[in-house]
Amino acid sequence: MSYICRRCKNDLPLESFRVRKDRTNYRVKSCRSCEKKENDQLRELHKIAPDKPESCECCGAEGLLHLDHCHEGLFFRGWLCGKCNFGIGSLGDNVSGLERALRYLKGEKNK
Repeated sequence: MSYICRRCKNDLPLESFRVRKDRTNYRVKSCRSCEKKENDQLRELHKIAPDKPESCECCGAEGLLHLDHCHEGLFFRGWLCGKCNFGIGSLGDNVSGLERALRYLKGEKNK
């Protein structure tokens, strides 16, 4: 059995993908090589990112903030609380996903 890496698009054996210890039978979608590259790039982003503000740059909540970054270009976007970071990521981490959710909330389904 094999998976296709979401980053390099290569069809690789299962052993090329890490299993998350906090989830049963969940394999990371990026191969180990791509995951290492992304982790290295994220480490660099943390080094050059501006200081954390007092509150989430999306909703204004105070508390633990996460570095938000573009997954395509791996550039810094801002500091978000866990809920905003998870919510934006769950909607596709892009404007079109947020717009679809907004249309849905406005009652404009499937348009």
